[in-house]
Amino acid sequence: MAECIRGWLKDVGPFTVSVAVVLVTISFNFWQRRLAKQQLRHQLYDRRMVVYGAFRDLLLALPEKGDDEIKALVRRASIARFEVAFLFEGNLKLQTYLDQLCKRVNDEVLKNIVSLDTLKQAGITSGLEIVQDIRKRATQLGAAKLEIPGEHLERLPQEFAPFLKLTDFSTR
Repeated sequence: MAECIRGWLKDVGPFTVSVAVVLVTISFNFWQRRLAKQQLRHQLYDRRMVVYGAFRDLLLALPEKGDDEIKALVRRASIARFEVAFLFEGNLKLQTYLDQLCKRVNDEVLKNIVSLDTLKQAGITSGLEIVQDIRKRATQLGAAKLEIPGEHLERLPQEFAPFLKLTDFSTR
């Protein structure tokens, strides 16, 4: 009887071991895929946060920072805007919103900053038309620096919210 059981174990043993190895391999493969997916989601989240941060920093800087810093932040936000098509699943609503925001900042803030800088560098500050133009541009610039953040600081997180949800997988 013992010999029969040994013979049976010799016949079934390798099959049992191979089935166990296959099951462990499948389980490990599943775990690796889940981990890779989580890493990819986290990396995507980080890259999306950089885009959101660029626009948030721009809006926060408008009423507080100097013109040179605003110019740098406008460039940073404009560059970040080009990544939206790749990082946000081609979301046209977000792309359109950020395009409109950049256009408004360019038209109302950046153009006035550049015009005022050009007039100052050229040393042209006299003449009735020039003085009126400087006043007009300075007034438009000041108003835009206050209005744009007032209108968009609340909306910006709402536009990005669907894409900036990071699930904590450690609790599962």
